[in-house]
Amino acid sequence: MKLFSDISDKVKKRRAFSWLASEVGTHTAIAVIAGIVVYVLVSSGYKRHIESLESRINEMEAAERSALITKRISEQMEDIAYEQKALSDKQRERAEEQSRRADIERGKAELERGLAVKAEQQARASAKQAENMRKIAEQQSELAVQHMVEAQDARAQADTLFYQSLARSLAQTSINQYKAGEKDLAALLAYSAWYYTDTYNGNIYHQDIYTSLLENAQRAKMHIGRIMGNPRAMANFSNNGDKGFVIVTDYGEIYRFTKSDDNENGYIQERMFSNNDYLFRDVCIIGNEVLALDVEGMLVKTTINNTILLEKRKRKTPPENNRLAAPSEEEVSLLFLPMRNMPRERWRHLLQLEDGNLVAVGEHQIVWLDPKGEKIIRTASLGDVITEAGVFEDILCIFTKGGDLVGYRDGLIIGESKISLPHDNPVSYYYYHKGKELHILGTENGDVLLYDKNKKYVTSLVGHSGAITHMDHLGWCFATSSYDHKICLWNLDDIDSQIAPIQVIYDKWPLCFTTDEESWELCIGLAEGSIEALRISVEDNRRSIHQHLEREFTPQEWEYYMGKGVKYRRFKE
Repeated sequence: MKLFSDISDKVKKRRAFSWLASEVGTHTAIAVIAGIVVYVLVSSGYKRHIESLESRINEMEAAERSALITKRISEQMEDIAYEQKALSDKQRERAEEQSRRADIERGKAELERGLAVKAEQQARASAKQAENMRKIAEQQSELAVQHMVEAQDARAQADTLFYQSLARSLAQTSINQYKAGEKDLAALLAYSAWYYTDTYNGNIYHQDIYTSLLENAQRAKMHIGRIMGNPRAMANFSNNGDKGFVIVTDYGEIYRFTKSDDNENGYIQERMFSNNDYLFRDVCIIGNEVLALDVEGMLVKTTINNTILLEKRKRKTPPENNRLAAPSEEEVSLLFLPMRNMPRERWRHLLQLEDGNLVAVGEHQIVWLDPKGEKIIRTASLGDVITEAGVFEDILCIFTKGGDLVGYRDGLIIGESKISLPHDNPVSYYYYHKGKELHILGTENGDVLLYDKNKKYVTSLVGHSGAITHMDHLGWCFATSSYDHKICLWNLDDIDSQIAPIQVIYDKWPLCFTTDEESWELCIGLAEGSIEALRISVEDNRRSIHQHLEREFTPQEWEYYMGKGVKYRRFKE
């Protein structure tokens, strides 16, 4: 404020000076002018100073106003700060109160947490105890289940053994009832025996089960023909849609049995050749031609379609060149096997090799034949008696009475086999089972010896007591026949275990047989000329019995044969 008063005094003095100069007059013009100049000079600087001062005054007034504003704002901010402080104090008080409460709650929480930890520890201990109890319970449960399973298995095993035993008893009773003429009851017993055997996984090939089905099934065992002499060999044929087999006999006969649904026994029997000057030992069929080997070395050749009857025809003298001796009848031709210098020989076997040629084998002699050119290719002889001959792939196997096995390939000897043969028990029949890769030897005392593809002995089949006459296989069944009146059926699926055969017994010797895959039959030639068919399929025999059941068990029969503990069931439906 002092600054503003100083400036006002200076202005007043300047105005007073100006008035004094005007009063002095013009005589002082020069002095005035000089003074004016000086004044002007001084006043311009002063003016600038005044302007500066005014600017400063303005700035200071603005600063003062700003300061006032700032002061007011500060005062307002201070008031606000006091209010905020009051609020903060209240909030602090609240916070302190909340903190105190929080401390109280925290204390409670700590207490509760401690209780919770203790409870958790107790819970863990309880859970562990519960887990142990659960494990014990599971072990007990497993033991209980195991005991239950064992009990069930024991019961099932007991049931199985009971029903298997019951089935065999029913089968035996069925056989006895069949022999007694009670065929309806026998069929029911046979079918029920099969049912319980099959249901309880028994052996459907057990002797009694199989025999009861075989006896009671329609056409399972059937007589299909009779011939004059003893059948010595059989061979299957298939020609122009006809199927069947050919038989040669020791009475100089060749018979054809053709399958036919029109005939009651399933076959039509026809005689193709008959001359009792011949004693046939073997037969071979090549295409449409039938070649029958006579014991003295004559080879009779005819065709499947030939049905002429030649009676008492005399033997022809062999030609010098050992070629075909043409008789007057065009339907039959003869080939004399031994060469002129050969000793008298008894011929036994006629075999076909892989190359299509034939081999005739006698007691000592072997002759290779060309059936197309009808001539002898080569011959060989052995010092020991030949008991059996067979073919394995391209090898001709010759078995001797002394127990040797000699092999020939392409007519040349390839040495003796490494198979250890029974020297005191000559081989009477040889068969190679391609499916099982087994060499099977039938012997004169009834043993059946099995060797693997490496000619290593595997096992023996025990069931015959006489010389083996024939062997062949059909599906699961390997069949053997013997002079002990038996046909034995063997299942070779498990040759490591003791194999028990199914035995079918005949009144006469089964000398030879052939197999029919379509009908699952063995066609058997018995001594004295009876020809029998044997259907070996369990399923076919079972189905045949079921189709021809005449009635059901009466309650009294059921209780008598089955017992009160077996639930009644119907088999005919």
